[in-house]
Amino acid sequence: MLTDEGLDSFEKRRAYTVTVVGCGRKGLPTACLLAEAGFKVFCLDTDQYIIERLKRGFSPFDEPGLKELIRRNLKAKRLEATTRFEDAIPISDIVSIAVPVLLDYKMRPDYLQLETACRDVGLNMKAGTLIMVMSTLIPGTTETLIKETLETASGLEAGKDFGLAYSPVQVTAGRALNDITSNPRVLGAIDEVSLKAAKAVLGTFSKGGVIEVKDIKTAESLKLFEAVYRDVNTALANELSYLCEKMGIDFLEVMRIMNSQSHCHLTLPEFTAKGAPKDPYLLMDEADNLRVRLRVVTASRKVNEEALKRVLRLLREALRSCGKPAKRARVLILGVSHRPNLRDVEGSIVRDLVEMLQNKGIRVKVYDPLFSYSELIKMGYPAEKTLTRAAKDMDCLLITVGHDRFKHLNLRRLKIAMRKPAAIVDLGRVLDCEEVEKEGFIYRGLGRGI
Repeated sequence: MLTDEGLDSFEKRRAYTVTVVGCGRKGLPTACLLAEAGFKVFCLDTDQYIIERLKRGFSPFDEPGLKELIRRNLKAKRLEATTRFEDAIPISDIVSIAVPVLLDYKMRPDYLQLETACRDVGLNMKAGTLIMVMSTLIPGTTETLIKETLETASGLEAGKDFGLAYSPVQVTAGRALNDITSNPRVLGAIDEVSLKAAKAVLGTFSKGGVIEVKDIKTAESLKLFEAVYRDVNTALANELSYLCEKMGIDFLEVMRIMNSQSHCHLTLPEFTAKGAPKDPYLLMDEADNLRVRLRVVTASRKVNEEALKRVLRLLREALRSCGKPAKRARVLILGVSHRPNLRDVEGSIVRDLVEMLQNKGIRVKVYDPLFSYSELIKMGYPAEKTLTRAAKDMDCLLITVGHDRFKHLNLRRLKIAMRKPAAIVDLGRVLDCEEVEKEGFIYRGLGRGI
């Protein structure tokens, strides 16, 4: 059995092999941190593109510090990437499953990818393996679908022939390595042996401590409830910020003062693409199955999904203040990333936003300094090579994300290039409204009723 004493040094950990199945934003950073701790680690993913990127020393997504970890551990031969379960699972002492549950077109959970991964793990695993699940799951999934699939495929019994534990990972793009190493980890397991073994493994790279819970279902529910709390908080911020726009109040100032009180934790208003985040949909689906109505959760999702309507409303108001109709207006969208200063488009509303504006007869251009012209074109965006060229003859700048480089826009030069009077709609909260208006622009921003 894996113990703290057996894993308390780099040299001891070299004797153990770990496979991380699913090399996304949770799995890949975890794999790299395990390799950094001394384990021999296989990064296993069925996506050939991800594996080829890893073999060449690159991360398939932008995450500060991750590329350096990949290259250092590849060079030290502690990290290896493969698409073949049969090459990695049979020689692994620990298998960490980080395959996500997807959503279908009806926003209902699709377990096929996760179930297939568990079957392939089961077909190749040896007795004595510790299975650690990291995916966000509906309570009960680990001890039903995952456990049963592993047992059926392997012919082994959980709790007797192999260990089974669950410890979800919560990461924010741009902070993944810090989140994984610093935040407390919730841990549940099928038995005491699995619990102690999984805790020993987590202790090799997670310095935030481990919170043991009485069963796996409790650990599964904690992760989902945290996600729903954030979604409800965001919905409240979105509604209050809209009210502030109509009342002539600066929501950001109100929020800052509110959050100076220890009992207030109001977030910033935020827009995401439909289906992102997906966690609330998992909980809503399970509640429907149990005939429980989650009124607040459902209403919050509806509020947050109305992001595009809110953006269109702000844009129309800005153009109207310029004396221009929205139809046939020219709008330059600045930023395609979901997070500031990251080459990360997952969860971004920009693709849906471009389509909606074009359907309304608005002519759109796109520019993001973090992506090359060819990359933007490949994504399907109507892009320009430079900001000055992109801004030429535009009626409005629509800033969708708060990249630092947008904080230092040359407003005077942009004004010369644009059709006057021109507007700026600042969703990224990067510009000083007084400075914008001083340069002769019409300004609109989220919650900025000023």
